[in-house]
Amino acid sequence: MTSRLRSRLPSRPTSLGIAASRVRWAVIVASLIVGPAQADTLMLDTGERLSGRVLSEEGGTVVFESDGLGRVSVSRERIARIERSVQKEALPDPAVVAENVKGPAEVDRTFSELPQDRAAAPSQPPPEQREDLLRLWIDQGLRYQIVQPVRIPVPFSDHAELLREDVRVTGRIGVRFSGDVAGYESSRGMPSIPGDRALRFLVFYTTGDWSPTTSYTLQLGVVDDKPFLNQASLRWRDVRYAGNLSFGYLVVQQTLGNVQPFGGATFMEHGLPVLAFAPGNRMGLQSDRTLWNERGAVTLGLYSAGVDPGLNFGEKSQSLLRPTVRITGVPYESDRRSGGRRLLHVGASASLNIANDSTVRYQSRPESFIAPFVVDTGDIESRRAAFAGVELVWMQGPFTLQAEAMLNQVEGQSGSGSHLFGGAYVQASWMLTGEESGYNRAVGVPDRVIPIQDFSTSAGTWGAWQVAARQSYVDLTDGLVVGGRMEESSLGLNWWWNRYLRWQLNYSFARAHGGPMPGDLQILQGRVQLMY
Repeated sequence: MTSRLRSRLPSRPTSLGIAASRVRWAVIVASLIVGPAQADTLMLDTGERLSGRVLSEEGGTVVFESDGLGRVSVSRERIARIERSVQKEALPDPAVVAENVKGPAEVDRTFSELPQDRAAAPSQPPPEQREDLLRLWIDQGLRYQIVQPVRIPVPFSDHAELLREDVRVTGRIGVRFSGDVAGYESSRGMPSIPGDRALRFLVFYTTGDWSPTTSYTLQLGVVDDKPFLNQASLRWRDVRYAGNLSFGYLVVQQTLGNVQPFGGATFMEHGLPVLAFAPGNRMGLQSDRTLWNERGAVTLGLYSAGVDPGLNFGEKSQSLLRPTVRITGVPYESDRRSGGRRLLHVGASASLNIANDSTVRYQSRPESFIAPFVVDTGDIESRRAAFAGVELVWMQGPFTLQAEAMLNQVEGQSGSGSHLFGGAYVQASWMLTGEESGYNRAVGVPDRVIPIQDFSTSAGTWGAWQVAARQSYVDLTDGLVVGGRMEESSLGLNWWWNRYLRWQLNYSFARAHGGPMPGDLQILQGRVQLMY
């Protein structure tokens, strides 16, 4: 933090000797409080200031001896500027650095945040106000800072001078909303399903940092008119031997569909096997880190119970423990050929659902949240269940191909045998307006689409348009468990007005064999989605 003293002499007339004496006393008091003025200051992109000494600047990292935190390593991409007691060559502009390195600048960004707008200037708080404790401003969401002013009195005066301000918390507040309407036509014996509309998803959230290495997130909302806790966690970055540690109510790192960000999915709902086997969010502890120069990522997690995970997915098991691992990589990437960037993502995830003397259950709707569950295993008395899944994504300019396959083996109690369930999907999408989907290296997942031009009737621009197709299949029948089988073909049309607002239209044809609701179902549904 910058050591500075801005002396303010009393407004009433005084002699030059008295004024000089007061200045000398103020300098002495300031020196006793903050020490010598020979200190470097690190200005972070979050608005925080670290006071201490720059030890080294190697590659993309600055090693800094902080007065309050000790020795820390800070990425250049998180540094707005360095103020030195002795002027040296300044660090490169973070925006320039970001353009010259592969991958997004915010490599530690979780998928709960909107990608930063590269065309916009870095977020800056409003000018300092002496009495501020909480600052609010708008920058791609509602931003806030909680600060603690540090003041010293001016000798022989009623005034107190602001020496520095400690930024304690920096964060943002946002909202996510999805509203659905759907109509259905049943045939081949399936019972009639009436059309309806629903509040699919409404969440208010806050995320932020209270130190250079500690962040938090809290998300509260409503799904299907039921209040629920979506996420609540603490995250510690760059922990020795553990990478990044997160604890709380978290997204289980199992299947690509489960970890995709809100607004990042191409269709209104995920493919059938994801709907049946994804566990949603659970209490847990997880460790994650990037690998191979940010061309891969690995996450290890230990999760437990969740709050009605069936709100979003059909995996209803409430396990005592669920150890999980997910590893992803980018074996091929090129942005030098015609046709835009090319990127190949491969990944795999596995988990063990330890549920002694308990039950497991898998069920799936068609790819429409308003529809009922059509295939369902019912409760299975089980000792444990093992999951394994593989994932693949190919991105070439505006084209994206995505596929997953997964198996779930359930071991019954008292020698009742085991059951094997599984499914797969493949989908392809094309951006008619030329945009390329982002890719979040920290999580190993395709990111949201950001329109090249926003929709504007006055400017004659039409936002971003995307068409997509998907084929998916799930099998919940094995042995004495007759949960049913279902396949579904879907077409999708997406229209982004801007980075915050999207309209969706999906048509699907689903066919169920066996299970509680066999037959055919046609679905036409629409959605408006807000991400702010």
